[in-house]
Amino acid sequence: MSVVSVNILHNGWSASEDVGKKTTFTVVYLVEVDDKNDGAMTVMVADDGSTRIPRSGDYYEVGNDRDPFAYVKSKSPTPIDDKHWHVSVTFGPPDSSQPQEGSQKSGLDNNGMPTDDPQKEAADVTIQTVNATRAAERGAYIGKVELPHGGNPLDPGVFNAEGFRPGKPPVSLLAKGDRLGRIKNGAAVTNSVFTPFDPPPEISYNQIRITCGINVKFWSNKIFRMVNTVNARPINFVGSVANGIRCAPFTCRFIGVNAAERVKNGETFSRFELEFLIDPLFGWRQDILDRGYCESANKTVSQGAPEKNNIVDKQGQQIAEPVLLDGRGNMLDTKTQAATYLRYALYPEINNMGRITNFINIKNVIRNL
Repeated sequence: MSVVSVNILHNGWSASEDVGKKTTFTVVYLVEVDDKNDGAMTVMVADDGSTRIPRSGDYYEVGNDRDPFAYVKSKSPTPIDDKHWHVSVTFGPPDSSQPQEGSQKSGLDNNGMPTDDPQKEAADVTIQTVNATRAAERGAYIGKVELPHGGNPLDPGVFNAEGFRPGKPPVSLLAKGDRLGRIKNGAAVTNSVFTPFDPPPEISYNQIRITCGINVKFWSNKIFRMVNTVNARPINFVGSVANGIRCAPFTCRFIGVNAAERVKNGETFSRFELEFLIDPLFGWRQDILDRGYCESANKTVSQGAPEKNNIVDKQGQQIAEPVLLDGRGNMLDTKTQAATYLRYALYPEINNMGRITNFINIKNVIRNL
């Protein structure tokens, strides 16, 4: 359990100057440790005997640069692999718009009462929507619009609420959502002979990002093991503006941890930010429409990987567009089934994510993971 080396990276060493006002500096350090269990607390104070991570109160003196009026403002460690970290250190003068050290404004505790102890301040929670895109492979079929030959190009056409063949696919008046925000009457998005579009059309939709900021003195670096995990059970967010938000299984991904050292009212602590990304419409498991240009040479795959035959048209030519498959390596019988989706779990799925979505008790959890 020791630091092997600390090096300054020129890629990431930068400065920003507001002419006549102030200069801020950012320096990125590469820290190597000899134990994968060494966490952010270790690397934020790393010292290999020749180079060390600056401490709170240190002024900017890196390489041949020196600015005695720029002090350490924040430190942010990010793991690269088991034994290597990037630590980004920001230097700058105190912001004139903020109270000076020793006279900073009180925060509010969980009861809404003022407190001068940064560790007693309640979680700072923000919610925002973020745009995302993905292939439109499933949706509620509404009907078709038919344009007459030689008609007015501005003619909106005639809307016909019927399927490609009787009852296939079922026609819906509306795309119906459930209480968790998912479409519950979707069908495969195909052309009128049940052939998937290649490439499929794309849709734009919004995911929900929740960020929770807390101040802690001690914490466990086991929190980093939860990054990129997905909830396997229903969870509720508790506390602040996120209170009452519910997530169905496999719809909430814990996407990141940011940690930085801070000083307020003479007390040094760590400022933590936890980030969650919720996809209520599709979730984080991937449903992929089973389609292709080949089918299995045998009628079962239970005996292992099947041999494949190219799917050909009536003239014996290789098909130009993928056709729907039935999940067993065979062409889909569209008279009995609308589509088959192959479901994959692409992120680790855990049962205990609800431990870190209770923002009232999150500080105790962070310490005792």
